[in-house]
Amino acid sequence: MKTERAKEILLQLLRIPSPSGREDRIMLHIMEFLHRLDYDVHIESDGEIIDLVVNPDADLFYEVHVDTIPIRAEPFVRGNIIYGTGSSDIKGGAAAILLMMESLKKEGKDLNVGVVFVSDEELGGRGSALFMERYRPKMAVVLEPTDLEVHIAHAGNIEAYFEVDGKEAHGACPESGVNAIEETYKMLEEMKKLEPFKQKGKYFDPHIGIQELVCENPVYLIPALCKGRLEARLLPDQEVEDILDLLDPILDEYTLKYEYTEIWDGYELDESEEIVQLAKKAMEKTEVDEFGGMRSWTDAINFMYNGTKTIVFGPGNLDISHTKNEHIDVRDVVTASEFLKVLNDIYGGG
Repeated sequence: MKTERAKEILLQLLRIPSPSGREDRIMLHIMEFLHRLDYDVHIESDGEIIDLVVNPDADLFYEVHVDTIPIRAEPFVRGNIIYGTGSSDIKGGAAAILLMMESLKKEGKDLNVGVVFVSDEELGGRGSALFMERYRPKMAVVLEPTDLEVHIAHAGNIEAYFEVDGKEAHGACPESGVNAIEETYKMLEEMKKLEPFKQKGKYFDPHIGIQELVCENPVYLIPALCKGRLEARLLPDQEVEDILDLLDPILDEYTLKYEYTEIWDGYELDESEEIVQLAKKAMEKTEVDEFGGMRSWTDAINFMYNGTKTIVFGPGNLDISHTKNEHIDVRDVVTASEFLKVLNDIYGGG
């Protein structure tokens, strides 16, 4: 019965498109869902961003974003697997929270934690930033696709946009030009040789790579300009400023210009932290049994930077999130919901 109910809740969410900047309809749906359960919902907004908050005075919050990337795949069902943009990232997590809140009402139990549904995570993280401007909970669980692992560590990140210039020449005369594509890959190879990117991590390894590259070659020429985006994933204990000191000379040598657009340090929580201890107790009573580390930017960074000790947890798989094949097993949504409910009960019990 819980599996079918989870499937129903998730499909309702997926059938409401909510790419970043267009979250109004899904926020209204969630608000009406919670009002039917007699939850008091607070609306937080700055005129552009909308967040929905329940139990605003709580010291432990569950947070989930309801925006998605632009729609790449429409929702459909095959047995217990639900496909569609946002199913894994992270409407499956939103469904898990709603299922938990509905179950608590049916069982006559209290919601002891706070809950916040935020917007704009995929675009700029402004929903969680707005929430943290107005609320400062002691602890948080940020819902993201972690394959039901409790992530107590989080990667750092560097994102940079760059332009590499070369020299035009006829395509049959490479010795007379400078190929901007080849120069870009020389730059990348130098970066990959840097010592920080040779290290091994506990939960994941560091990485640097090019995720976008557009090179001009209009009329059979040696390309003279490449524009691209560089992404670096850092270990939780690697200082981003130290990495920038190593990248700057390489970027200065190879690029016409560059700009860092995202820079943040990662973190790893000590196992003695209260939120980690609470999670351990909830894991002992549920099917959740693995710790891990989050490889991507999440709202947890905004929480941690503002002093809230935060773990990341949720159903879904990060590897397939944002792809055309994005999907989720609805049974994992139920497992996530049970973990969140047990954690709510443990926290409420002191």
